Amino acid sequence: MELQAANIFYYLTYEGAVDLDTMEDELQRSAIEDQIANFGQTPIQIFRKKHPRRGPPIPIARPLCFAPDSINLSSIVSSTSHSPSAVLYVGTLDSNIVLVNQGLTLSVKMWLTTQLQSGGNFTFSSFQEPLFGVGHDVLSARKIASPLAENVELGAQCFAILQARTESFLISCGNWENSFQVISLSDGKMVQSTRQHKDVVSCVAVTDDGSFLATGSYDTTVMVWEVLRARTTEKRVRNTPTELARKDYVIAETPFHILCGHDDIITCLCASVELDLAMHLSKLVASRHGRIVLYADEDLSLHLYSINGKHLATSESNGRLNCVELSKCGEFLVCAGDQGQIVVRSMNTFDIVKRLNGVGKIITCLTVTVEECFLAGTKDGSLLVYSIDNSQLRKASIPRMKSKSSVSG
Repeated sequence: MELQAANIFYYLTYEGAVDLDTMEDELQRSAIEDQIANFGQTPIQIFRKKHPRRGPPIPIARPLCFAPDSINLSSIVSSTSHSPSAVLYVGTLDSNIVLVNQGLTLSVKMWLTTQLQSGGNFTFSSFQEPLFGVGHDVLSARKIASPLAENVELGAQCFAILQARTESFLISCGNWENSFQVISLSDGKMVQSTRQHKDVVSCVAVTDDGSFLATGSYDTTVMVWEVLRARTTEKRVRNTPTELARKDYVIAETPFHILCGHDDIITCLCASVELDLAMHLSKLVASRHGRIVLYADEDLSLHLYSINGKHLATSESNGRLNCVELSKCGEFLVCAGDQGQIVVRSMNTFDIVKRLNGVGKIITCLTVTVEECFLAGTKDGSLLVYSIDNSQLRKASIPRMKSKSSVSG
């Protein structure tokens, strides 16, 4: 078998490539000597010792892909309320963590990181240890929304966050008047209430780019709404001044699309601009690569489909799941529920990549941050933070976490 050469230097620079002493052609010998003089001589051996073994990848960018074992439970933020309630929704927007507890209590906390953004990837300087944590309250806990409709089961599907007009908002639904509400995250006040569905709005979803909102309802329809990038102008009325009033609408007053054809209550939504679709099933996620995962409560199973409906894989969830999320890269499925642990799976095969202990707490909701940390809300009102492991921080924080869990458990 002939082996292909993969030399990276000019062949005449290698020792022993030519024998100048036996070369009779003086012109050729002179040319080769000039070549060697110009290119130099490649040493026959550079290193006297073996190369050290390549170490594990440094958990800097995309730890789920390159170093999943570096992610561990780093801190627990216990509820400060006198009567703790389950966390229904947790999400991150910019450097804030948005939390909604049962009883419709909204709070916003600071998301602390030591990240230095370089070329779109999160990196850390050589002298800086990766550190993630929950900081002070940006918005203290306060009640939101109007009274709930009867028989509505609140969950993460009833809330979504979006950025519009340099402001941040929470979308909330499930109230008795068949509307969805837009709530400012700066002061907790409602800025818009829209009622177009004929029955209770049961779920909401915002596209990744924040340009569209989808709402599902007990009336079996899905409505798609455009997110306004500027304030809307009221219609001109007779005998009004030339200056027209401006309204603080965040979502268009009328739906962009009304999707019909479903014959049952809409329970969960997923909206994607890249895939040009809005899906309504049980708990589900869809990656930008066209992979769709749905979870069935009936048999506690996960199912993977292509965007064309081809069934690709099935797996048991080993317990009731309360939340199914995707990593920002779309390659990993993150599940959690009554078993009190977070399970990370490959989005392509459902193979388990990592199991994370939830210290015995029932996990009710979670989100995957852009840095691939996990923020998980629990039934007792705690917030679990899973981040890149730091041995010094871990030594200091684990004893405190054990004492907290033993008291609350």
